[in-house]
Amino acid sequence: MSTTTEAGKQPKPQGRIAAAGRWFLTHDRIIRIAVLAAYVVLVLTGATTSSIGMPHLREDPGSPLGTEWGGPRGIRSDEYNAFSPIALSVMATGGAPTLSPLGARADLVHRFSSGGFFESIVFFDAQLLKTATFLPDSMVFAAHWWLPMLLFLLFLPTWFAQLGASRRLGWLAAGLIALSPSVAWWSQMPVALMAYTVTGCSLMLSAYTGFRNGRRVLPWLLAVVGGVLLAGIPTFYTPWSLVLGLPVLVASVAWILTRIDSWWSRIRPVLVTGVVAAVLGAGTLLENASGLQALLETVYPGSRRSSGTAQPLALLFGAPFLNPLQQGVEPTGINASEISTSFTLCFAWLLVLLATARFTRQWRDHVATGTVLFFAAVWLAWTTVNFGPAGDTLPLLNYVTPPRAAQVVGILAVLAVCLLLSAMTESPPWRAAVVAGLSVAALSAYAGSQLQQGYLPGLQLYEVLVPALAAGTAVMLVTRFPRNPLPMVLALVLAALPVWAANPVIFGLGDLRASDTARELFDAGKQAREGGEVWASDLGPFDTVLLANGVPSLSGLQRSGPDQAMWKALDPDNKFESAWNRGGGYVPFHWTPGAETQITTNGFDTTFVAIDPCVLAREVPNLSHVASTVPLSGSCLSLEKELEWAGQTLSVYRTD
Repeated sequence: MSTTTEAGKQPKPQGRIAAAGRWFLTHDRIIRIAVLAAYVVLVLTGATTSSIGMPHLREDPGSPLGTEWGGPRGIRSDEYNAFSPIALSVMATGGAPTLSPLGARADLVHRFSSGGFFESIVFFDAQLLKTATFLPDSMVFAAHWWLPMLLFLLFLPTWFAQLGASRRLGWLAAGLIALSPSVAWWSQMPVALMAYTVTGCSLMLSAYTGFRNGRRVLPWLLAVVGGVLLAGIPTFYTPWSLVLGLPVLVASVAWILTRIDSWWSRIRPVLVTGVVAAVLGAGTLLENASGLQALLETVYPGSRRSSGTAQPLALLFGAPFLNPLQQGVEPTGINASEISTSFTLCFAWLLVLLATARFTRQWRDHVATGTVLFFAAVWLAWTTVNFGPAGDTLPLLNYVTPPRAAQVVGILAVLAVCLLLSAMTESPPWRAAVVAGLSVAALSAYAGSQLQQGYLPGLQLYEVLVPALAAGTAVMLVTRFPRNPLPMVLALVLAALPVWAANPVIFGLGDLRASDTARELFDAGKQAREGGEVWASDLGPFDTVLLANGVPSLSGLQRSGPDQAMWKALDPDNKFESAWNRGGGYVPFHWTPGAETQITTNGFDTTFVAIDPCVLAREVPNLSHVASTVPLSGSCLSLEKELEWAGQTLSVYRTD
């Protein structure tokens, strides 16, 4: 570890520790090159950890197309039914994805552009899907899939160094976060939410350095690009953006504003970056005002407000014991995603460091660390204290449900631990290191026992004791030798064990693009878009392949709030409004010739529409095709062809 003294100089480490430190400093550039090389290899091979190879997303479930290592994860339905098909749809259309017109504009939720000026800049990553037409779709998809992880791994260590912390400990933080179970079982979403914020803040810090050193052009450019990246903080999954993005941003701004420089040197990078972010962010929100309003006015989740409540210790601190999940074990009373958290155990480590370690006396050295600590404490309290009805009124906090905060609050603890270790003036003595290790081991063992009693009853005693002791040992060694990269490597290896096989590796896009049905639908999508037509089906997996190939479809995904006018065509008296006034969900159809229309819901994110296809064709004049798993004989229908999907034959009817 490289530490910063009051004078801003690095203390001289001794002996083997010094040699290890010099090795890392020498090879840090090699590590960054290795990260870039890995990204290039993944892109060239079209490799991702997507679960789009699910059996129901194949033409023939027993004969998948393409190469896949490991099995797809059914629990990641939002990824393979929504996020990935939406990305494929953007590639197919070269514009907005073909989401159901029953839903309002969903650009904010999924970071894509429907052509708005501001959003086309802010959602630059979606532009990659549209413009990289010189590459095969599998490579473009992989480039988009891994881009957040690439930026996160490259810029989080840089962000640490810019704050005067240790770049090596920045690598440790990046690794522990990337290997968190919540990242593995939520398809990298926490990293995707942090990556652009971390990169934007790093560029803002670089702009500060450039302005301070008298450079004229480059700092302005860095500040502007940083503002572009930070403008997207309120988008995508807002609850986690608040938990993970806001602390990094506030810490970076606070660090710059507390430097010993002229007022103008400090305020200029923050001002330029902030103005760009504010203008682009506000413009993007205005361009999507209708969709945002529709989402906020939904029964679910728009009207939902949460209060802080105590979460089970097994969930908060059980990350080291989740290896059975990747072996196919199903937890009791919960699913693999909901039980997956980050390394919240680091809060015990934090307390020991705060109580025993010695830090530099200059308060400016601790501004960023203190900011992250503050946010970490707030969100930990949100997940461990019952706030009661008063919590519903707390702004920003009340938009985050405690279980969601519990899944990622450990990421803030990881950042705080690594920043604290960087701020120490000397390595802690063995006594402090042992106390830190024992504290983490004891807390994790207790959490593991709680998992064994409740969610994972199949856990054996050794599966509780061994991970707990391993976690404690890693914490002890990193605490005692924070300048040595070897304990960090040990910690990362141990962190990888519960998640390394949590997701498959798939090469290419599987049946969603390579199958005969997919290729036929790709051509049909072009014709439908040119003619302003839409399809509808009664098979959810078929809706997914329609979306992935750019076929506009009424059935499928409503990823924002409802389009009131479209729904009133199906429900003119608003009889079923409580069922369809929902956001972020699915709209499966069921054909009921001759029967009255019925619209129901599962109470969360699915709206079921049972309707006569000819009634649907009458109310939606641009409905051109109806796909059905059962034969239909309506007067408005004429059989056009048959397609195979998910092991079923669908009859495709043309509507008259």
